[in-house]
Amino acid sequence: MKLYYIILFLIFSSNLFAENLRVALPDKDYPPFHFVSSEKKGILHDIITAFSKYSGVQVDYIFVPEMRSAKMLQRGDVDVRMESEAWFLGDGSYYWSQGIVMIEDVLVVTRGTELIDFKDLASLKGGVLLGRFGYVYPKYEQSVTNKVLHRENFYSDLEILQSLYKDVDASKRFTVMSRSVVSWYIQKYPELAALSISDVNVGEAQLQLQFSYNARGKKYAKEFNDFLQSLKDDGGLVKIIARYQ
Repeated sequence: MKLYYIILFLIFSSNLFAENLRVALPDKDYPPFHFVSSEKKGILHDIITAFSKYSGVQVDYIFVPEMRSAKMLQRGDVDVRMESEAWFLGDGSYYWSQGIVMIEDVLVVTRGTELIDFKDLASLKGGVLLGRFGYVYPKYEQSVTNKVLHRENFYSDLEILQSLYKDVDASKRFTVMSRSVVSWYIQKYPELAALSISDVNVGEAQLQLQFSYNARGKKYAKEFNDFLQSLKDDGGLVKIIARYQ
């Protein structure tokens, strides 16, 4: 009988202390890096899946708005979320992954509007920045704070682009968005190609994973960075990105 109880204890103990990697991702699409519900889940999901197979770590996904995921990470309710050190303006310390892929931000304005009018911050007085809830736009944050710019928030990039598409010529509404995201939606909605898009980027940032600043976060950050480096070295990362081009 004693052996029987020991076996039961070991079984329940292993289940009790089993640790899954709790990953918070946006509840809205961020193509081609992340999709909430589609056959292909995005570059980030494919990389995390490969990491799971490599390390044996099971992954639990939680889809929540950006601001909520930041609070969940701060409280330790999740282990990691999608972010970039260049975008992050929150408080506290975190562990960070290596850069996964470079995000190139471009200016997007309505049809027939001159992009040159939006490249000089001094000329933007009275302009309107169309942004995503919870997103940070480093180059323009101070102008919004100083009320040089007004900001309108949307729940998705597609809503932003469609709103711009409906604007009249010479509108002072604009957005800053990843070139990859804009290109993805133009493929799906060809009419959006009429929008004016800057050839030169207005900012770059590495897409990263942001880990909680505790023992779990430190452990997973190291394991993921070791894996990511090997994925870069053997060409695996390039192959994953190519699936979405």
